[in-house]
Amino acid sequence: MNKVCIYILLCTTFLNAQNQKNQIYLNADDIIPALFSSNASAYNLGYRRQIKENKHLRIGLKYFQETENEFALGVKPGLDVAFNTSKKWIFYYGVDLALNYTDNLQSERTYYEATLIPFFRAEYVISDRFSISTEPGLFLKLLTIKDNDNSPIDNSNSIVSSGIGDLGIININFSF
Repeated sequence: MNKVCIYILLCTTFLNAQNQKNQIYLNADDIIPALFSSNASAYNLGYRRQIKENKHLRIGLKYFQETENEFALGVKPGLDVAFNTSKKWIFYYGVDLALNYTDNLQSERTYYEATLIPFFRAEYVISDRFSISTEPGLFLKLLTIKDNDNSPIDNSNSIVSSGIGDLGIININFSF
């Protein structure tokens, strides 16, 4: 395992900063929870791949499991486009489609969620390899609730909601 880490470090060290087309980003709350905070619906891990000079394909992943309580899994593909760049700041706009599955074991309900998220991304470049960013945006969400208990009353439902999301969520980015 140590040899693999050293190999990855050496490979990324020799890459030219201009050729960095990949970026992995982590929710800062998962790394330093005492300093940053985010809600339970925030995505833990993301990957961006540059496809053109100013365009990136992206995918986010969310996973949460609490024994005998809840299991949640989500995927969030999207696209972002740079529209303003300076030496330390890069600004993007884009859109994501978040698809989430949550199984609440205590209430015996399953939640299916599809969300369209147009967003604005502000990224501050610390070095060639590291940056921090935030992505506030709007959302339009369709939530379908399926009642799985065996009671005579079916509490299944569908809800449409919209609002402002991901305010104050900070991502730590590693480019390679």
